[in-house]
Amino acid sequence: MHHPEGAVASARDATPPRATAEVAVDAARPFQLDDPLGWFDDAREHSPVLWHPQTASWYVTRFDDVWRLLLDARLGARSPEPFLRKLPGPQQDAVRPLVDFLSRWPMFLDAPRHDVVRRVLRPAFTPDEVTRVAEVVRKRGVFRAGSGADLLEAALRPACQDALSALLGVAPEDFPRLVTWSEKLMGFVGRSRIDATLIHHTHSALAQFTEFTGHALASGASPLARSVGAAVRDRVLQTADAVAIYAQLVTGALEPTVSALATALQALCLGPARRDHYAAEPAGFVHEAIRMATPFHFAARRAQRDMEIHGQRIPAGDRVVLVLAAANRDPRRFAAPLEFRRGRTGAHVAFGRGRHACMGALVTKHIMRTVLDAYLAETIEIRPVVIDWHITMGMKWPLSVTGGTTK
Repeated sequence: MHHPEGAVASARDATPPRATAEVAVDAARPFQLDDPLGWFDDAREHSPVLWHPQTASWYVTRFDDVWRLLLDARLGARSPEPFLRKLPGPQQDAVRPLVDFLSRWPMFLDAPRHDVVRRVLRPAFTPDEVTRVAEVVRKRGVFRAGSGADLLEAALRPACQDALSALLGVAPEDFPRLVTWSEKLMGFVGRSRIDATLIHHTHSALAQFTEFTGHALASGASPLARSVGAAVRDRVLQTADAVAIYAQLVTGALEPTVSALATALQALCLGPARRDHYAAEPAGFVHEAIRMATPFHFAARRAQRDMEIHGQRIPAGDRVVLVLAAANRDPRRFAAPLEFRRGRTGAHVAFGRGRHACMGALVTKHIMRTVLDAYLAETIEIRPVVIDWHITMGMKWPLSVTGGTTK
C-alpha cells in the first residue's frame, strides 16, 4: 500500500531553504518519523505556515487556514512532474510514460479536466448506488471470526474490498490483483534511484491494469463501469484516464476506509455509553470517528501565483501542503481534539473540501455504519478492541485490529 507521500520524499533537497520568520519548530530537521502527528501539532501551535527545506514544501496546519485554502483558486493540483527532474536522463525517458499516466489521476487534475472526470463519476456516488454497495457488505455477514482473531483481515478489510469491488464492477476475487498493481504503480514515486527491474515491473503492472480495466468497462457491471466505459467510447475520456480513475479509487479508498472503520469499531467497544452514542446518533458517531482517524494526513497543492499567508510570502510554483490531520486536531476548532466526543457538530476536513473533495465520502460512511451494525448484531460479548497503528508522514493505517467477537 502506498500513499502519494512519496512525492514528499522526492522533493527533499530539491530547493534551497527560504527565509522565514523565527519559529519554535525546527524547520531544518526531518519529520519526527516516530511521531509525525506530534510534529504537525507543534507546527500548528508555533508555526502555522512553515517552510520545510527538506521537503521543499510549505505546511499549513491550522483549521481555519486549511478550511479556507481548500477552496482557494490560487492553489492548484500538484503535479508528479518534479519527480522526473531528480532522475538521470535515461531514467527520465524510461519513467516518462509512467509519470504521464500518474498525471491523469483525478487528484493531479485541475479544471476543466477535473470537472469532466467528476461528471463522469457522479453515477457511481448517487444515494441509490451507495445503498446498493452497502447492501453488498451487509449480505456478506461481516463478523464470522472467533474471539481473539485479527478483525482487520478477518472482517474489516474484506468488507471494504467487497464494497469497492461492487463499486468498480469487478469480481471480489479479482480485487487483490488491483491492489497489487496499484502498489507497483505507486512504488517508484519518490525514489531518487530507480533500477531497470523496478521500471519493468511498473510498466508490466500498468499493462495488466489497463487490460483488466478494459474488461471491467466492457462488462458494465456497475454504474461506475458503465459511465466510465461510455465516456471512453464517446472519447470524453481516453483509456488511460479510465485506468487512472480505477487506480486512484483502489489506492485512495481501501485503506482510508479501513482506518476510519477501525477507529469507529474501537470507539464502539469502549463501553455502553459509546454504544448508546452510536444508537442515538449513528451519523454523528461515524462523523467523529472519521475526524479522529483522518487517514490521509494532508492534501498537497501547488501555488499558481504568488500569495501570502500569515505574513509568509509563498512564490508561484511552490508546493503547499494543507495538513488535514493537524487541522482536525486543532483545539481552536475542536475542544479536547484527541478525545472521541458525543455532540460535535462542526465540519472537519478528513475528506478535503471543494473541487478535490473525496467523492466517496458517502460510500465510506455507509460502509462504516453497515459494518458497525453487523458487529452489534453478530457479537454476543463485546470486548475492547486494540489497534496496532502504522503512522507515517502521509497517512496512518492499522496493522492489526484485535478484540472480542464471541459468537
